[in-house]
Amino acid sequence: MKIDEVTLKNLPGKPGIYIFKNKADETLYVGKAKNLQKRISSYFSKSRDTRLNITFLMKEAETIDFTTTKSEEEAIMLENKTIKIRQPKYNILLKDDKTYASLRIQLDEQFPKISSSRKCNDPNSIYLGPFRSADSLKKTKKLFQKIFGIRDCSQNKFKQHEKRACVYKSINMCLGPCDEIVLKKKYDKNIQSIKDIFKGKIGALNKELKEKMRKTVELEQFEEASFYRDELALLSNNYYFNPAPREQLVNTDVVGFYVLENKVQVVILFFRGGYIIDKANFYLETNLEKIGLNIYQIISQFYSRKTSVPKKIILDKAFPYVEELKKDLSDFSLSKTKIQLSNTNTQELIKLASENAEGYLTQNIKAEEEISLILNNIKIILNLKEVPKKIECFDISNTQGTNPVASMITFIDGVPEKGKYKKFKLTTKGPNDYEMMKEVISRRLKRINQEGWEAPNLILLDGGKGHLNKISKLDLKNIEIASIAKPRKNEEIDKIYTINSRQPADFSGNRKALNILINARNEAHRFALDFHRDRRRKSMLNLA
Repeated sequence: MKIDEVTLKNLPGKPGIYIFKNKADETLYVGKAKNLQKRISSYFSKSRDTRLNITFLMKEAETIDFTTTKSEEEAIMLENKTIKIRQPKYNILLKDDKTYASLRIQLDEQFPKISSSRKCNDPNSIYLGPFRSADSLKKTKKLFQKIFGIRDCSQNKFKQHEKRACVYKSINMCLGPCDEIVLKKKYDKNIQSIKDIFKGKIGALNKELKEKMRKTVELEQFEEASFYRDELALLSNNYYFNPAPREQLVNTDVVGFYVLENKVQVVILFFRGGYIIDKANFYLETNLEKIGLNIYQIISQFYSRKTSVPKKIILDKAFPYVEELKKDLSDFSLSKTKIQLSNTNTQELIKLASENAEGYLTQNIKAEEEISLILNNIKIILNLKEVPKKIECFDISNTQGTNPVASMITFIDGVPEKGKYKKFKLTTKGPNDYEMMKEVISRRLKRINQEGWEAPNLILLDGGKGHLNKISKLDLKNIEIASIAKPRKNEEIDKIYTINSRQPADFSGNRKALNILINARNEAHRFALDFHRDRRRKSMLNLA
């Protein structure tokens, strides 16, 4: 970090925003402050913020920029806008933020096709969603293809099959209009049926599914019948439930939230055709007294992604940032989306969303407490210097020394962070796992200060004591290491070895802690094996 004490002392003691940048002058983090001088100086004090993302930030940051404002509230508003525009990598406001997709029917084609879409802003398309579960979206898409025979192919593929339809026609997943243009009338009728369903009229679809299930049972096509049974259950119990109690909500989002001390949970219920089809939920911690500003930020950031484009958003009548949100929606080209404050007819909807938020907040707090306890147990059992919030696990895969590869997977707070997974093609010759592991760890350590390669709290090796002894001779940059070995026939649990003990660590009575390490090892093994198989397949093709 290239900023000296003189620079820190001369920062203004006014409210505003500050921006950390890297060598390439790219924005890394945007923050707000009541007093810029005190807040920025805190990053360089001994008692500074020790969150993992802040630790990584400080290793990468090179310069600081700032903008003063008239008030703290104005600083918060400016921070929100700056984050949206610059999308800095270390601003993690929404802890459990998800990307939501919807089903899309493109109506501007002769034979409209079905697909999934992350944004719902095409005026020539209709949408059903958003779905929080990718699996449920796929099942619903398959249902529409199976019932109505709507295509999902690209325009190029559609043209390629003008003389002979693809296999989807043979398995009754598509009407096949590519080679039978006379199906236009029937296809259009089915599209109209889908439009009705997208508006919430699912009675006819339920009837159709029951009839198809009855017929397939009579024909003893039990696998086919089970598909229709499952789809009936999906429609009845998952996506189309809880009809709106007081009014028909055709295309409406209802926002509720729940606050407990410094923790906030926001839930957005997606009503389509008068029914809840899914919900989005967001959780954050804050030290700010003005919680409403954080809630406003969450809502605004969610709609900036255009994964949900409702005709109406219902908010609690006490929500203080209505005008700001209206302005944001206009900036996001969502000016047709109207904001409505709750009234006598819609207060029950707000209550429903808030009750959902309370439930999610309780779950998140319990999950945080549990994972914190489990990770602390790993620290104690392995005698580590710090809690292993970030674990990197390495594995080797080869066939008698050929096509050798290695994997590096990352667990953060006990769960996989797949965006941080790495693959390595190894140069070590011969079937020598020790040397191969030495190569991959050496290469990883050389990149310790590069962007995307920030140091973990613990390196875990897939191997026994021999692997650990080999790697312990390297310059580990003060990173602690351990190895994990599978149990032998007469043993019950996996063994974890550390440098300072000849005997494996005692995880008896701490199975949850051990399971995190086992899951990391299994994921590293899967990732390495997949990469090796892919490399071996390509190698065989080259030989051919």
